[in-house]
Amino acid sequence: MNFILFVTGPPYGTQNSITAFLFVKSILFLNHHIKKIFFYSSGVYNANIMISPPINEFNILKGWINLKEKYNLKLCICPSSAYRRGILLNKSIIKSKYIQEIYSSSFNLTSLSELSYSINNCDRIIQF
Repeated sequence: MNFILFVTGPPYGTQNSITAFLFVKSILFLNHHIKKIFFYSSGVYNANIMISPPINEFNILKGWINLKEKYNLKLCICPSSAYRRGILLNKSIIKSKYIQEIYSSSFNLTSLSELSYSINNCDRIIQF
């Protein structure tokens, strides 16, 4: 079975992201396929490289990156949501102020139209 996950919750403060993370692990354990994990709205904060929880807490960003590398997953963030939340910056700001992007290079920028096309080719879409 092919799944697409739609994560709209921030990495901390709600259960959305950690529940999505655990769901992905269980789906992969059952030998199902995850086509994409799409982070939208406040979910784009999951790609923020500035996430730095205390050493004794789970780092959700590292968790997503480890899953991506181990299972060759596609982690996608919505560019417009990222712009609104300061995760993705305008190129002119980067050049003039020497500020770098603050999202992980493990995540790809993917538009909503590409997501809707992907939905046509999957069996289930699950939102967290």
